[in-house]
Amino acid sequence: MSASLDQLRAFVATVDNKGMAQAARHLGKHVSTVREQLNNLEIDTGLELFIRHARSMEVTPQGEQLYKSAVAMLKEAALFDANVDSILQGVPDKLTIAIDSSLMESEIDNMIARITKAYPHMSLKLLTSDTMQIQSWILSGIADIGLMFNTLRLHDELKSEKAYSFGVQHIVPASWDLPAELDSDFLNDKLQISLSFLSDIGMRSADVTSHRFMLCNNAMQTLNLIKAGVGWASLPGFICQQALNEKQVQLYQATQESVSDWNTNIVWLKQKVLNPAMKMFIEEIHTLPTVR
Repeated sequence: MSASLDQLRAFVATVDNKGMAQAARHLGKHVSTVREQLNNLEIDTGLELFIRHARSMEVTPQGEQLYKSAVAMLKEAALFDANVDSILQGVPDKLTIAIDSSLMESEIDNMIARITKAYPHMSLKLLTSDTMQIQSWILSGIADIGLMFNTLRLHDELKSEKAYSFGVQHIVPASWDLPAELDSDFLNDKLQISLSFLSDIGMRSADVTSHRFMLCNNAMQTLNLIKAGVGWASLPGFICQQALNEKQVQLYQATQESVSDWNTNIVWLKQKVLNPAMKMFIEEIHTLPTVR
Protein backbone atom coordinates (compact mmCIF):
# COMPACT_ATOMS: atom_id res chain seq x y z
CA MET A 1 0.00 0.00 0.00
CA SER A 2 0.99 3.62 -0.42
CA ALA A 3 -0.20 6.00 2.26
CA SER A 4 -0.34 9.63 1.20
CA LEU A 5 1.50 12.33 3.11
CA ASP A 6 -1.82 14.03 3.85
CA GLN A 7 -3.07 10.82 5.47
CA LEU A 8 0.06 10.57 7.59
CA ARG A 9 -0.18 14.23 8.60
CA ALA A 10 -3.80 13.73 9.67
CA PHE A 11 -2.85 10.60 11.62
CA VAL A 12 0.11 12.17 13.42
CA ALA A 13 -1.82 15.36 14.19
CA THR A 14 -4.73 13.35 15.62
CA VAL A 15 -2.40 11.37 17.88
CA ASP A 16 -0.49 14.48 18.98
CA ASN A 17 -3.63 16.55 19.61
CA LYS A 18 -5.71 13.65 21.01
CA GLY A 19 -8.69 14.20 18.73
CA MET A 20 -9.84 14.96 15.19
CA ALA A 21 -11.25 18.41 15.97
CA GLN A 22 -8.00 19.55 17.55
CA ALA A 23 -6.00 17.97 14.70
CA ALA A 24 -8.17 19.76 12.13
CA ARG A 25 -7.49 23.11 13.81
CA HIS A 26 -3.77 22.33 13.94
CA LEU A 27 -3.68 21.44 10.23
CA GLY A 28 -6.03 24.23 9.17
CA LYS A 29 -8.48 21.74 7.62
CA HIS A 30 -12.12 20.82 8.09
CA VAL A 31 -12.89 18.00 10.53
CA SER A 32 -14.60 16.00 7.77
CA THR A 33 -11.40 16.12 5.71
CA VAL A 34 -9.32 14.78 8.59
CA ARG A 35 -11.92 12.07 9.30
CA GLU A 36 -11.87 10.96 5.66
CA GLN A 37 -8.06 10.83 5.59
CA LEU A 38 -7.96 8.72 8.77
CA ASN A 39 -10.64 6.35 7.50
CA ASN A 40 -8.82 5.91 4.19
CA LEU A 41 -5.50 5.30 6.00
CA GLU A 42 -7.11 2.53 8.05
CA ILE A 43 -8.63 1.01 4.91
CA ASP A 44 -5.36 1.23 2.97
CA THR A 45 -3.27 -0.26 5.79
CA GLY A 46 -5.86 -2.76 7.00
CA LEU A 47 -5.12 -1.58 10.56
CA GLU A 48 -7.38 -0.25 13.27
CA LEU A 49 -5.52 2.86 14.36
CA PHE A 50 -8.02 4.38 16.79
CA ILE A 51 -10.78 3.30 19.13
CA ARG A 52 -13.52 5.87 18.66
CA HIS A 53 -15.31 6.98 21.81
CA ALA A 54 -18.21 9.39 21.98
CA ARG A 55 -16.03 12.42 22.76
CA SER A 56 -12.48 11.20 22.25
CA MET A 57 -10.23 8.91 20.24
CA GLU A 58 -7.86 6.38 21.74
CA VAL A 59 -4.88 5.25 19.70
CA THR A 60 -4.55 1.48 19.48
CA PRO A 61 -1.33 -0.50 20.03
CA GLN A 62 -1.13 -0.91 16.24
CA GLY A 63 -1.57 2.85 15.88
CA GLU A 64 1.18 3.54 18.40
CA GLN A 65 3.50 1.25 16.47
CA LEU A 66 2.71 2.99 13.18
CA TYR A 67 3.01 6.47 14.72
CA LYS A 68 6.83 6.39 14.95
CA SER A 69 7.17 5.39 11.31
CA ALA A 70 4.71 8.08 10.24
CA VAL A 71 6.65 10.78 12.11
CA ALA A 72 9.90 9.60 10.50
CA MET A 73 8.35 9.64 7.01
CA LEU A 74 7.00 13.16 7.49
CA LYS A 75 10.43 14.36 8.61
CA GLU A 76 12.02 12.79 5.53
CA ALA A 77 9.39 14.42 3.32
CA ALA A 78 10.11 17.81 4.91
CA LEU A 79 13.83 17.32 4.36
CA PHE A 80 13.18 16.39 0.72
CA ASP A 81 11.13 19.57 0.18
CA ALA A 82 13.83 21.66 1.86
CA ASN A 83 16.49 20.05 -0.34
CA VAL A 84 14.49 20.89 -3.47
CA ASP A 85 14.21 24.51 -2.30
CA SER A 86 17.96 24.62 -1.68
CA ILE A 87 18.72 23.36 -5.18
CA LEU A 88 16.33 25.89 -6.72
CA GLN A 89 18.06 28.66 -4.74
CA GLY A 90 21.47 27.63 -6.05
CA VAL A 91 22.78 26.34 -2.72
CA PRO A 92 25.72 23.95 -3.36
CA ASP A 93 25.73 20.39 -2.08
CA LYS A 94 29.01 21.10 -0.32
CA LEU A 95 31.03 24.08 0.85
CA THR A 96 34.52 24.31 2.32
CA ILE A 97 35.33 27.25 4.58
CA ALA A 98 38.91 27.98 5.64
CA ILE A 99 39.51 30.09 8.75
CA ASP A 100 42.82 31.21 10.16
CA SER A 101 43.34 29.16 13.31
CA SER A 102 44.41 32.30 15.17
CA LEU A 103 40.98 33.84 14.49
CA MET A 104 38.89 30.96 15.80
CA GLU A 105 36.70 31.97 18.73
CA SER A 106 33.20 31.35 20.07
CA GLU A 107 31.58 33.97 17.80
CA ILE A 108 33.02 32.22 14.75
CA ASP A 109 31.75 28.87 16.06
CA ASN A 110 28.27 30.35 16.50
CA MET A 111 28.39 31.74 12.98
CA ILE A 112 29.25 28.31 11.54
CA ALA A 113 26.34 26.83 13.54
CA ARG A 114 23.94 29.34 11.96
CA ILE A 115 25.14 28.44 8.47
CA THR A 116 24.66 24.71 9.06
CA LYS A 117 21.16 25.39 10.41
CA ALA A 118 20.26 27.56 7.41
CA TYR A 119 21.50 24.95 4.92
CA PRO A 120 20.95 21.53 6.54
CA HIS A 121 21.41 19.63 3.25
CA MET A 122 24.76 21.17 2.44
CA SER A 123 27.87 19.24 3.41
CA LEU A 124 30.01 21.80 5.21
CA LYS A 125 33.74 21.34 5.74
CA LEU A 126 35.79 23.60 7.99
CA LEU A 127 39.56 23.89 7.60
CA THR A 128 41.87 25.81 9.92
CA SER A 129 45.52 26.68 9.50
CA ASP A 130 47.81 29.69 9.31
CA THR A 131 47.28 32.71 7.09
CA MET A 132 49.42 31.67 4.15
CA GLN A 133 47.89 28.18 4.07
CA ILE A 134 44.41 29.71 3.93
CA GLN A 135 45.45 31.70 0.86
CA SER A 136 46.94 28.59 -0.73
CA TRP A 137 43.78 26.55 -0.13
CA ILE A 138 41.63 29.21 -1.81
CA LEU A 139 43.96 29.45 -4.81
CA SER A 140 44.05 25.67 -5.30
CA GLY A 141 40.29 25.26 -4.97
CA ILE A 142 40.55 23.15 -1.80
CA ALA A 143 38.52 25.83 0.02
CA ASP A 144 35.72 27.95 -1.44
CA ILE A 145 36.00 30.93 0.86
CA GLY A 146 38.20 31.92 3.78
CA LEU A 147 38.78 34.29 6.66
CA MET A 148 42.34 35.33 7.42
CA PHE A 149 44.59 38.13 8.63
CA ASN A 150 44.99 41.02 6.22
CA THR A 151 48.20 40.34 4.30
CA LEU A 152 48.22 43.73 2.52
CA ARG A 153 49.11 42.02 -0.77
CA LEU A 154 46.95 39.27 -2.28
CA HIS A 155 47.43 37.00 -5.28
CA ASP A 156 45.93 38.44 -8.47
CA GLU A 157 43.42 35.56 -8.72
CA LEU A 158 41.94 36.32 -5.31
CA LYS A 159 39.17 38.72 -4.43
CA SER A 160 38.95 40.09 -0.91
CA GLU A 161 36.64 42.05 1.30
CA LYS A 162 37.48 43.62 4.65
CA ALA A 163 35.97 41.60 7.49
CA TYR A 164 36.65 43.21 10.87
CA SER A 165 39.49 44.57 12.97
CA PHE A 166 40.53 43.62 16.47
CA GLY A 167 42.67 45.05 19.22
CA VAL A 168 46.17 43.73 19.97
CA GLN A 169 47.81 43.77 23.39
CA HIS A 170 51.30 43.17 24.74
CA ILE A 171 51.15 39.96 26.78
CA VAL A 172 53.96 38.74 29.06
CA PRO A 173 54.30 35.72 31.37
CA ALA A 174 52.67 35.92 34.80
CA SER A 175 55.98 34.78 36.31
CA TRP A 176 57.89 37.86 35.15
CA ASP A 177 58.71 40.58 37.68
CA LEU A 178 57.72 43.83 36.01
CA PRO A 179 59.21 47.24 36.84
CA ALA A 180 57.09 49.53 38.99
CA GLU A 181 56.91 52.04 36.17
CA LEU A 182 56.53 51.24 32.49
CA ASP A 183 59.93 51.06 30.81
CA SER A 184 59.84 51.06 27.02
CA ASP A 185 63.19 49.25 26.94
CA PHE A 186 62.15 46.48 29.35
CA LEU A 187 61.02 44.08 26.61
CA ASN A 188 63.95 44.74 24.26
CA ASP A 189 66.15 41.95 25.62
CA LYS A 190 63.24 39.55 26.24
CA LEU A 191 62.40 36.84 23.71
CA GLN A 192 59.48 37.96 21.55
CA ILE A 193 57.14 35.43 19.93
CA SER A 194 55.89 36.74 16.60
CA LEU A 195 53.12 35.27 14.43
CA SER A 196 54.88 33.77 11.43
CA PHE A 197 52.53 35.15 8.77
CA LEU A 198 53.91 38.63 9.50
CA SER A 199 57.35 37.38 8.51
CA ASP A 200 55.92 35.57 5.45
CA ILE A 201 54.45 38.80 4.08
CA GLY A 202 57.48 40.93 4.88
CA MET A 203 55.94 42.67 7.91
CA ARG A 204 58.16 41.20 10.61
CA SER A 205 59.90 44.50 11.27
CA ALA A 206 56.55 46.12 12.02
CA ASP A 207 55.89 43.60 14.80
CA VAL A 208 59.25 42.55 16.22
CA THR A 209 60.82 45.07 18.57
CA SER A 210 62.97 42.78 20.73
CA HIS A 211 66.57 41.87 20.01
CA ARG A 212 65.59 38.18 20.10
CA PHE A 213 62.52 36.58 18.59
CA MET A 214 60.97 33.28 17.56
CA LEU A 215 58.13 32.56 15.12
CA CYS A 216 54.87 30.72 15.76
CA ASN A 217 52.04 30.21 13.25
CA ASN A 218 49.22 29.92 15.80
CA ALA A 219 48.01 32.56 18.26
CA MET A 220 46.70 30.02 20.79
CA GLN A 221 50.03 28.19 20.77
CA THR A 222 51.75 31.54 21.22
CA LEU A 223 49.57 32.19 24.27
CA ASN A 224 50.51 28.78 25.69
CA LEU A 225 54.19 29.59 25.23
CA ILE A 226 53.73 32.84 27.13
CA LYS A 227 51.97 30.97 29.94
CA ALA A 228 55.00 28.68 30.07
CA GLY A 229 57.30 31.70 30.46
CA VAL A 230 59.00 31.36 27.06
CA GLY A 231 58.59 34.99 26.00
CA TRP A 232 56.16 37.81 25.26
CA ALA A 233 53.99 38.65 22.25
CA SER A 234 51.46 41.00 20.72
CA LEU A 235 48.20 39.04 20.71
CA PRO A 236 44.55 39.65 19.79
CA GLY A 237 42.51 40.65 22.80
CA PHE A 238 39.92 37.90 22.25
CA ILE A 239 42.70 35.28 22.35
CA CYS A 240 44.21 36.30 25.67
CA GLN A 241 41.33 37.86 27.63
CA GLN A 242 40.43 34.73 29.59
CA ALA A 243 44.09 34.09 30.45
CA LEU A 244 44.37 37.69 31.64
CA ASN A 245 41.24 37.34 33.77
CA GLU A 246 42.64 34.17 35.33
CA LYS A 247 46.04 35.85 35.84
CA GLN A 248 47.82 33.20 33.76
CA VAL A 249 49.51 36.04 31.85
CA GLN A 250 49.77 39.80 32.36
CA LEU A 251 49.72 42.99 30.32
CA TYR A 252 52.79 45.15 29.85
CA GLN A 253 51.56 48.40 28.34
CA ALA A 254 50.57 51.88 29.47
CA THR A 255 46.80 51.26 29.56
CA GLN A 256 44.31 48.42 29.38
CA GLU A 257 43.39 49.54 25.87
CA SER A 258 44.74 47.93 22.72
CA VAL A 259 48.16 49.01 21.57
CA SER A 260 47.12 48.65 17.92
CA ASP A 261 44.43 47.20 15.65
CA TRP A 262 44.85 44.41 13.10
CA ASN A 263 42.51 43.73 10.19
CA THR A 264 41.03 40.57 8.72
CA ASN A 265 39.90 39.75 5.19
CA ILE A 266 37.36 37.44 3.59
CA VAL A 267 38.88 35.91 0.45
CA TRP A 268 37.68 33.81 -2.49
CA LEU A 269 38.64 33.20 -6.11
CA LYS A 270 37.67 35.99 -8.50
CA GLN A 271 36.37 33.44 -10.99
CA LYS A 272 34.06 31.81 -8.41
CA VAL A 273 30.45 32.99 -8.39
CA LEU A 274 29.21 33.64 -4.87
CA ASN A 275 26.45 31.16 -4.01
CA PRO A 276 23.85 31.78 -1.23
CA ALA A 277 25.91 29.92 1.39
CA MET A 278 29.04 31.95 0.62
CA LYS A 279 26.99 35.15 0.71
CA MET A 280 25.64 34.16 4.11
CA PHE A 281 29.19 33.55 5.35
CA ILE A 282 30.19 37.07 4.25
CA GLU A 283 27.04 38.61 5.77
CA GLU A 284 27.59 36.77 9.05
CA ILE A 285 31.21 37.95 9.25
CA HIS A 286 30.05 41.53 8.78
CA THR A 287 27.66 41.22 11.74
CA LEU A 288 30.64 40.76 14.05
CA PRO A 289 31.70 43.94 15.88
CA THR A 290 34.03 46.21 13.94
CA VAL A 291 36.61 45.90 16.67
CA ARG A 292 36.71 42.56 18.49
